[in-house]
Amino acid sequence: MIFTDIDIIWSSAKIALTYTIKISIIVLISMFAMNYTINTGIMKRFSELMEPITKHLNVNPLSISSILVCFFSPTVGYSILAEGLRDKKLNEKEIIGTSLANSFPSVLSHTFTFFIPVVIPILGLTGLLFVLIRLGASLVKSLIGAIYLSIISKKVDFEVPEINKMDKKENLEKSLKSTLRFSKRLIPIMLITMFLVVYLSKIGVFDYLNNLVSPITNILGLNPNVGLLSLTEIVNVQAAIVMAGGFLNENMLSSKEVLIGLIIGNVLTFSTRYVKHSLPLHVSLFGTKLGTKIVMINAAITLLLDIIIIIGLLIL
Repeated sequence: MIFTDIDIIWSSAKIALTYTIKISIIVLISMFAMNYTINTGIMKRFSELMEPITKHLNVNPLSISSILVCFFSPTVGYSILAEGLRDKKLNEKEIIGTSLANSFPSVLSHTFTFFIPVVIPILGLTGLLFVLIRLGASLVKSLIGAIYLSIISKKVDFEVPEINKMDKKENLEKSLKSTLRFSKRLIPIMLITMFLVVYLSKIGVFDYLNNLVSPITNILGLNPNVGLLSLTEIVNVQAAIVMAGGFLNENMLSSKEVLIGLIIGNVLTFSTRYVKHSLPLHVSLFGTKLGTKIVMINAAITLLLDIIIIIGLLIL
C-alpha cells in the first residue's frame, strides 16, 4: 500500500532532515545573536535616542516613557502605565491611547526575538515581506494611538526607570540558555512538520484536503493550500511558518499565497491569541473592565487592518 511505501517515507525523511539541519543552524545562530544584542541594551539606547524628539510632544511623559520602554520590554512598558493609573497620573483614555501607541515598539521588539531569527531564515524574501507587513500594520496602530494621545493627554512629571545591563559573561550564558530552550521547541516542530508536508504531498493527502477546502478558497480565487496553511496557524504559529517554508520549497504555493495564508491565519486566531496572551496581562495590570476594553479595542483595530491587507493582496 502507498501509505507503507518505505521509499516514500525514507525520501520524505531525508528531505525533512536536510531542510531542518540547514535552516535550524541559521535560525539558532540568528536567535543567539539577537538575544545577545538585545541584552547589551541596544533597544534601551534606541529609546534614549528617541527621547529628545518625544519629550517635545504634547503627550503625558508617562505615556512617552511607556512607549520608549516597550522597544526593549513591552511588559515593563505596560507596568509603567499600570503604576501611572494607580497614582492617578494617567486616566483611562490615556491608557487606551498609549496601548495603541505601544503597538509598533512591541512588534519591533518581537521582530528581533522571532521574526528576524526565525521567520526570515525559514521563508527568505517572503518572510521579510511578512515582517514588513506586520510592522506596517503595527505602525498604523501606533499612529492612531499617538494622534489620540495628542488630543486627550496631559502633562505630569516622571522619570524613565533604569534597566540593569548584563555583563558579557552573564549575557553569554543567558543568550545561550534562551537559544537552547527555544531550539528544543523549534527543531522537533520543524522536522515533524516538514516531514509531514513532503510525505503527505507525495501520497496525495493534500489533494484530498484541497478538495475539502476548495469550495471556500475558490470563492477568493486562492490555492486550497492557502486554507491549509491558515488552519495550521490556528494550531501552532511556528508549525505554520515551517509549513509555509515547505510549501515554498516544494513550489506548492507562491510568495503572495503564503502571505495571504499567514495573514488569514492571523485573522482566524486573533480572538484566541488575545484571550490567551493579552487578556491575562492586561486584566492583571488594569483590572477586568479596563483590561478587557484595551484588549478589545486593540483586537478590533488589528482585525480591521488585517482584513484590509488581505483585500489588498488579493487585488494585487
